[in-house]
Amino acid sequence: MQLRNTQRGAYLLEALIGILIFSFGILGIVGLQAQAIRFTNDSEYRAEAVYLANALISKMWTDDRTQLQAKYASPSGPEYINFKNQVQNEIPGSTASPPVVLVDDASLPTAPSKTSSVVQVQIFWSLPGDSTKHNYVTTGVVGQN
Repeated sequence: MQLRNTQRGAYLLEALIGILIFSFGILGIVGLQAQAIRFTNDSEYRAEAVYLANALISKMWTDDRTQLQAKYASPSGPEYINFKNQVQNEIPGSTASPPVVLVDDASLPTAPSKTSSVVQVQIFWSLPGDSTKHNYVTTGVVGQN
């Protein structure tokens, strides 16, 4: 009878320790799930940025190459404004940083030829609740058709 009195509460303590260990495991799984959702959102925004940048360069290929600088690289160019609005509508975290479109002049010594221009498109975004800037940069050569 004496042994039974000294063992009182041991099962309760074991149960509480088991619940504590289980709780830490659940918290770890919830943290992993949150991180997976963040990576999924970043992948979605990155895929949208890839599509938009490649669509813009494709559009440049069909346009007059001599007008690329005025239409696309200029902050007041009509095609740049359309592109900026499209990026801001499709990628929610991009409103703070407008995209950058750089078009080199074909007369520069760095140009691949006198009839082509190097084009670089940069898109920036931030995930909701994150201050880190993510970006996508692509470069292409737009030549004479």
